[in-house]
Amino acid sequence: MLGKDERDELLSRVRAEFSGYREFAGGKNYRYHHLVSVNRYVRKLMKKDEISQLEPDERVVEVAALFHDIGRKEDIEDGFLHPMKAHEGHDETGRKIVSGYVEDFLEKYQVEKVKRVVGNHHSPAETVEGKIVQDADKLVKFGPMDLWRMVHYSAEEEREITGMFEYFWKNARENHTDEMEKLHFDISKLVARQRMTHYQEIMKKMEEEYMGEDI
Repeated sequence: MLGKDERDELLSRVRAEFSGYREFAGGKNYRYHHLVSVNRYVRKLMKKDEISQLEPDERVVEVAALFHDIGRKEDIEDGFLHPMKAHEGHDETGRKIVSGYVEDFLEKYQVEKVKRVVGNHHSPAETVEGKIVQDADKLVKFGPMDLWRMVHYSAEEEREITGMFEYFWKNARENHTDEMEKLHFDISKLVARQRMTHYQEIMKKMEEEYMGEDI
């Protein structure tokens, strides 16, 4: 696992690439906060018996989590990033450039592992390290960051609040269920199910208050 000083330095490098810009359906500096969350999740996941017994390279996992989206920096244009309309292949772009950010923290063989994880984080994982990063990346979709993105998306698409509710129940919830099935570990699936239950409760409560059903 990375030490605090090491993690802080790597975080500063991520922050330097994803600051001072705005992201569609995410707002100011969204990608930085996404990467921080994924890094936080992998550190938690690797402490679980199901995963720790697989003996992943913890430094590789943590560094790959922080930089798996580094290729997105190439998609920032004039202070704006639209991930749904960005250039294709940010995973491959990331694979090509990530070593420049991390090679002074890892052994050469670990750098190669990180490049492999970054390069296929949107395709079938080839290593246990890749599976952990993929699960952590997907878990973000079941937490507060996803609600934040949905509110931003609704605002930028000029949806009314009722449109946001309708989108959640008719589209987002089904998409999240599909993503849940792609998770690799039982602990990840458990957390996703719990979060989805909470997410639905939050949306239901918001609708009830909007309709005045709590009065």
